[in-house]
Amino acid sequence: MKLPFFKKTKESTEFIPGEKYVSIDIGTEYLKSLLFSANDLGVIVEKISRIQQQQNAMNKGMIINLNTVLENCRLSINELTSDIDSSTIPTKVVMGIAGEFVQGVSIIVNYEREDEKTEAVTEKEQTKIIEMVYDQISQSGKEDLSKRTGLLPNDIEILHVTVSGLEIGGVSVQSLVGFKGKSVKLYFYASFAPKTFVDSLKTLADSLEMEVIAVVSQPFAVARAFSGARNKDFSGIFVDIGGGTTDIAVVNKGNVIDTQMFAFGGRVFTKEIAKEMNLDYRHAESRKIKYSENKLEKPIQDETKSICYNLSKLWMTCFQSALEMCEDVEIFPNQIYLCGGGAMLPDIKNVMMEFPWTRLLPFTNVPKINIFLPNKLSEIIDDSGDLINPYDVTPAALAKFAYDKIKYPENYYSQLE
Repeated sequence: MKLPFFKKTKESTEFIPGEKYVSIDIGTEYLKSLLFSANDLGVIVEKISRIQQQQNAMNKGMIINLNTVLENCRLSINELTSDIDSSTIPTKVVMGIAGEFVQGVSIIVNYEREDEKTEAVTEKEQTKIIEMVYDQISQSGKEDLSKRTGLLPNDIEILHVTVSGLEIGGVSVQSLVGFKGKSVKLYFYASFAPKTFVDSLKTLADSLEMEVIAVVSQPFAVARAFSGARNKDFSGIFVDIGGGTTDIAVVNKGNVIDTQMFAFGGRVFTKEIAKEMNLDYRHAESRKIKYSENKLEKPIQDETKSICYNLSKLWMTCFQSALEMCEDVEIFPNQIYLCGGGAMLPDIKNVMMEFPWTRLLPFTNVPKINIFLPNKLSEIIDDSGDLINPYDVTPAALAKFAYDKIKYPENYYSQLE
């Protein structure tokens, strides 16, 4: 059954030597972009750009001033391409999307092959097996997001449907093709977002005269990009603390099983510092960064700490609520990985370490809190020398998603226009 609603990506699995791409993470506070190329070893990061956004550009991860964000995108891409030959200017872009209205659904499908099917699975049969479940994913996912957000199903767009795991006869495989067995288990992850959000990103890409490789759910991309996160023996919680939102992905035995997002990020800290210390926004942002780096004089450092610690406790309450909303999790993993600019605030980690995890949430042990740095990314080669901060993880993870989509097109489906 070939569903007219979807198409399997048709990109070549061969990377064109010298072809360059751009990934864009349109953050509430900073617009971060990467210039990258690719080969059989992975993503090669060539240059990074970070543009501070105006206060009126974004709100809680959503674009509210398209012209301002477009101008920042142009500035960022000009910065990335200023030193390269005009013949190698990138024309393809992968863009991230996040926020409270971006949702994902994990689906596990058990499929029994016909009794006489004792021969090895062919590519045609694998495609048929996978495509059989797409109608269900489309319908149930849209209905679920509609209930959560109040949007009509027609106002919701499927970003991507990813085959995140395959098993045949109880054995995990990269592909079913060539294997014999009757019982097949398929793991899917589908991401959904309001059409208005997606249309904003498409408008940006059109204005930049760039082809969109993918619009990606950022927490999904971050979780999948961590080295070893796809292994069957890996479980963990990824927490990307941005300027406007906090994005969460829960991985169990190598598969993303839930994502949650809430509108509480670094901008809340900046605004509170500005109010309590009588500063304008830019100076408050600078003070927050210097506080995170322990570069303030002690009296100011202590006053800033008091503000940030109290806010971190409030953030932790929101984080707890987000975890409580994870429907498919019986026991949470005991490893938590923090990235994004907010991960640099020491009070976030301190408050998490003080939290009574096993008493208030289904944890068997107190989880270990880790900072997720770019050196933990899988198949990312940093030729820029600048991929070093927790907030660089997301744009690099978007590049990794694009790399996987080009290299393994059979695992990625997208909605037709």
